[in-house]
Amino acid sequence: MKQLLCAALLLLALGWAQPAPAVQQTLQQAQAALEAGRLNEAVQGFEAVIARDFTNYSAHFGLGLALYRLGDLRGAAFEFTQLTVLDPNRFEGWFNLGVVRDRQGQAAEAAQAFARAIEVGEKANLGIADLKPAYVGQVKALRTQGQHEAAAAAARKGLEKAPGDAELTALLADSLVRANKPLEALPALYQILNNDPANVQAIAQIADIYVAQGLPQRALRELDRGLEAVRDNASRAQLLLKKSSLQQGREQLASLQEAVRLDPKLWAAHYNLGLARLREGNTRGALESFQNAYAQNPDEPRVLLGLATTYDRLGQAAEAGRFAALAARSSQGADRLEALLLQGKAAYTQRRYAEAVEVLSQVAQQKPDSAEAWFFLGVSQFNLRDYTAAIDSLEKAQALAPSASTAANLGAALYSAGRYSDAERVLSQAVALDSRNAVAWYNLGLTLRSLGRTAEARRAWQRSADLGYAPARELLR
Repeated sequence: MKQLLCAALLLLALGWAQPAPAVQQTLQQAQAALEAGRLNEAVQGFEAVIARDFTNYSAHFGLGLALYRLGDLRGAAFEFTQLTVLDPNRFEGWFNLGVVRDRQGQAAEAAQAFARAIEVGEKANLGIADLKPAYVGQVKALRTQGQHEAAAAAARKGLEKAPGDAELTALLADSLVRANKPLEALPALYQILNNDPANVQAIAQIADIYVAQGLPQRALRELDRGLEAVRDNASRAQLLLKKSSLQQGREQLASLQEAVRLDPKLWAAHYNLGLARLREGNTRGALESFQNAYAQNPDEPRVLLGLATTYDRLGQAAEAGRFAALAARSSQGADRLEALLLQGKAAYTQRRYAEAVEVLSQVAQQKPDSAEAWFFLGVSQFNLRDYTAAIDSLEKAQALAPSASTAANLGAALYSAGRYSDAERVLSQAVALDSRNAVAWYNLGLTLRSLGRTAEARRAWQRSADLGYAPARELLR
């Protein structure tokens, strides 16, 4: 956070005008209270001076400082605005107004105030030590507004006054990257590395630029050079996390494992390690990684979704549903739909069919090409005995991704709705696709019996019984 210009300039401000002796004494007492930290006393003193001499520059200056330190930003902004009115050609009024506007979240006004401070400061031949904070403030205020090209131009102007300044160079490079001018940023980034080979942000940005240029191996070499230069564990972990994004398989796992070893608090490394372990089928290992990520960042939606996915694969429906619901509340877009799907599946598994239908209906409406959403919606509707809706959902699922399981459930829904001919056709497809589906054989037998084909029904039940389905054996007695 930038600091206000205060003590030295406040004393200089005394020469701007000579107040009456009584006013001068009150002013000096207020200044002494300010320097001693008795802020409320200082406010009263400065206000007393202003009441008798509203044009007193030093009183407005001191009151602005006191109010700022008390957290009264609106009051401080008013006082520093008065300085710019009383003497628009003085640097400190504009600079301090810029600082306060920045603290108020008024980036456009802050940028304007800093620009004016630079203008009047240069006319007054102030040194770079005085001007640099205004350049930095202007650049940051422009960046806050998303005006990254303008921020880069302001940083370049500052570097004309302070060639090689590390802070302004870093702001220039980052602003150019954000302005989608990465190749212009490269010289500045390498300048940073020449002075600070262990600068993690510069190393990472250089790597990103080479990746965007289709040069991933060059990016890896830059990251390796950075790893040689960087010594502290947290920074090395950050670079290994970046490196892992350019790797696959065992190399990726090795980089992520080393990253979490170096910095156990780096949640993103734990999270990415969980994803990598899921891809290789190490579900238990993935759970451990996601739990570690959750311990460090329990509000991150991606971590919540990772936990929900992993618990779903482990068959732990209650935990899958709990984390899926949390993820759905804080996610957007595709991640939110994935979380809702997992929540709906968990609700179905726990026989909370009404909840499953409510949640899965949202997924099916927003992502109508999701066969899985239509399937679990259909079987949930079936269990609520809404056979017409179940048939519609399961037909959509089967059309999107034909499978024996979906056909078997669709056949059961058709049978329950009394559509025996359609049920026979679909269930025959189901057992053709999976001849070991005992329940499908059983339902096919029920359907054939309803069609008056008893001998065929008994053969279907016999096949079901041979596969170990007890209800079929009961019907054969």
